Amino acid sequence: MPYVKVLRGGQITMPKPFRQALEIKEGDVLKVELENNNVVFKLKALADKQQAWVRLKKIMGKVGRRHRKISEEEVEKDVLRAIKAVRSR
Repeated sequence: MPYVKVLRGGQITMPKPFRQALEIKEGDVLKVELENNNVVFKLKALADKQQAWVRLKKIMGKVGRRHRKISEEEVEKDVLRAIKAVRSR
């Protein structure tokens, strides 16, 4: 099992084989938790907001075509409510 050294400011370097196995690259965000006196790192998936809005608009367009009775504004409100609910968990 590899060892890591704690540097100034509490920085550590994750061993390369671990980063490769988990496909962790520079700029990725990890969530850090303390579980039963163990430090646990979890990869946090972040989405580019611009890309997310483009994909969301595309999905909303499909929904609008299938359900002509629902306005785009209503769909957008429903989607934003769903996003807010998921984020609050």
